[in-house]
Amino acid sequence: MTKRDDIAFLARRVAWGLAPGQLDKLETVGTSAYIDALIDPDGAGIAAEPSPWAGFEYTHDQELRQEQALETLDRWTTHLVKTDRPYENAMAWFWHDHFAVSFQVVKYLPILIDHLDLIRDQGFGDFRELIRSVTTDSAMLVFLDGATSTGQAPNENYGRELLELYTIGIGNYTEDDVAAASVALTGWVVRRQLLGEAQFVPDRHDSTPQLLLGEMVSDVDSVVDAACSHSACAGFIAAKVARFFLGNPSDSVVGRITDRFSASGLDMAVLARDVLDAGLAGESTLQIVAPVPWLVGALKATTAQIEPRIRIGLLRLMGQVPGSPPNVGGFPGASTWLASSATAARFSAANVVARATPDDAAAIRLAADGEWDGLADLFLRPQGFSEATLAALRDLPTNVSTRRGEGALALSLASPDLLVA
Repeated sequence: MTKRDDIAFLARRVAWGLAPGQLDKLETVGTSAYIDALIDPDGAGIAAEPSPWAGFEYTHDQELRQEQALETLDRWTTHLVKTDRPYENAMAWFWHDHFAVSFQVVKYLPILIDHLDLIRDQGFGDFRELIRSVTTDSAMLVFLDGATSTGQAPNENYGRELLELYTIGIGNYTEDDVAAASVALTGWVVRRQLLGEAQFVPDRHDSTPQLLLGEMVSDVDSVVDAACSHSACAGFIAAKVARFFLGNPSDSVVGRITDRFSASGLDMAVLARDVLDAGLAGESTLQIVAPVPWLVGALKATTAQIEPRIRIGLLRLMGQVPGSPPNVGGFPGASTWLASSATAARFSAANVVARATPDDAAAIRLAADGEWDGLADLFLRPQGFSEATLAALRDLPTNVSTRRGEGALALSLASPDLLVA
């Protein structure tokens, strides 16, 4: 592949699109510099970004609850479109899917926002520290009932998911391990009168040493250390991150990535760079683009401006709303995004984006003039659209929309070329 192809690949997978003209600039900078900026934006001189929810003022007025929830979700979507630190934010989205904390369960926006800030702030750092923070995070304590777990009546929900979904995976622990972790994690509460602050209450904790994964544990730190030190942890996390960004990499690739991740002491920045290197080396497969990355990329390329309620409505229609994973396992996979209802929803969303694209945007001009190679390049497909998509674009009647190019733009946005990265 050419340098332009490489940069376009990286931008599709971890930046979820580029604004018009950015691909040209990045091609001049070069692939290595782009990777450095993605992995270490501080070192590349990219300014730190405030939280998407900075200045968010929560009110307890129940009549405004839905409006505030809408604002919370839209702020994140807006940030994903505008951020200059896209890989950090794509990794935060990975952790959102990984931990799957849902507003429908948590219900209290301030602690959900704190949780989302946590995975943004720590998602590129030490995995062990991230797990430690999430374990005593108020939103997680509510989400998996840790806040009601006591030494006299341990709740096993978080202890189970910590092992099964968050660190080592099915087949690497026993029911006794679940019970041991759950006892050692007791004692944490969420003080709603203190704006959802998490606190440890010794009288609610059972400090009796428990045997977890061959290690004696009695508190959060020892539980996290036992889980993260287990031989399966590095491979479990490395494989999941690799699949998220690379599709279906080979076992040998995952093995190499795992070895380096383990040797680094579970440094997520090391894993993140190795994932990019593997992708550039051709160690990736095609993958279905989920609704959130698709919409972010479409908004970046077209510069379309869509009212927040409509934007969140589109994501709900397509089946992937920030803050609302459907279950503890996270968002559904490719089979859901390929279903007939999801395909119809994507066409509807593509029409909305095309209508909202400004008259002076490059996307509408290229579509109106039939400059298909330029349009494909704008959507980070420098090699052009597929023959099937080109045939559909060329055969599209000119009277399908009131504005020249709008119909072709919508068709290209909904095409298989943009559904598969």
